[in-house]
Amino acid sequence: MELKRGDMLTLLAEMLACHGPIGEEREIDAVVLREFRATGARTWQDGMSNIYAHVPGDGPRVMVAAHKDELGLIVSHVLDDGRLRVKRLGGPFPWKYGEGPIDVIADNGDIVSAILSFGSTHTQSGPMGEFRRGERTPTWDDVILFTGLDPAELSRLGVHIGSRAVIARSRKRLKTLPGDHIGGFAFDDRMGLTGLVFTLRHLVQRPVAADLFLVATTAEETGFLGARRAAHVLRPDVVVALDTSPVTPDTPTTLDARPIVWYDEAAPNTLGDCNALLRVADELGFGAQPVVYESAGSDAGGVRRVGLAERTVALGFPRLNSHGYEIAKAEVLVNGTELLLAWLRQL
Repeated sequence: MELKRGDMLTLLAEMLACHGPIGEEREIDAVVLREFRATGARTWQDGMSNIYAHVPGDGPRVMVAAHKDELGLIVSHVLDDGRLRVKRLGGPFPWKYGEGPIDVIADNGDIVSAILSFGSTHTQSGPMGEFRRGERTPTWDDVILFTGLDPAELSRLGVHIGSRAVIARSRKRLKTLPGDHIGGFAFDDRMGLTGLVFTLRHLVQRPVAADLFLVATTAEETGFLGARRAAHVLRPDVVVALDTSPVTPDTPTTLDARPIVWYDEAAPNTLGDCNALLRVADELGFGAQPVVYESAGSDAGGVRRVGLAERTVALGFPRLNSHGYEIAKAEVLVNGTELLLAWLRQL
């Protein structure tokens, strides 16, 4: 079964449009469950909202994880005039989002539109004056979400303290750019989820020796909690995180079609797995990029740090503008998935 780039990009575009801020993942859950079940693999969801698919085998017990949660916001205050104050879920910065539409998710899943606002720049006083003078950058305490509704109307619609908010769907469409580039919010980790679905499709038709569990995890952005729960339940020998990988100036990474292998996420006895990924990528003809990050983490590293698997490794798709409007090479979506499949076959 050949990986078809057009099919992968179509699924990626659908996943990008699905909201999934931590704790409010019902939209992306529906797509993942549909895709997992369509393969015929045994599929289930745990009480934490992790989604599993099992492809049985006689080899090592392997968990392949891609997280389904995305960065977002949580309402911390409903002001008297109906404006909302928010705190971040995960690591977004307000200047990465900028002023513009935000979707607030009501209790029943409906969307209440809001506008992220910093206020007028035509002043030298207050926070805006501090920004203009370069004294500091904005924080989420400087942001309000303008809804145009009063508190009673918001309450009737199911918006209150604790409601989640995320970049508006109108801003999350997949963008194609020259040079085989694509752009969009939430490539982290919708690219990994897309690769996970296509990996499952292939493994169902061409099983490998390993006893495989593919897991769409929750709460990666707030401490790898879903992956740790899944590893606690499954007791895997090997955990692989399929994630996006930031291209940063303090690493030798570049934005191209070569997947990235995270040497800093490897357990002490899995350097050989990282080396094998590089070797297999060379054999496939596109190569891979080794990296050691100063400030990045994946589900694999989260599991390694609490000792829930003997071997851990992370594999990713390079992207610019992490935690903002991200940019990647379209071809790396195929290459990264092919690399994962080829590596699994040699376990």
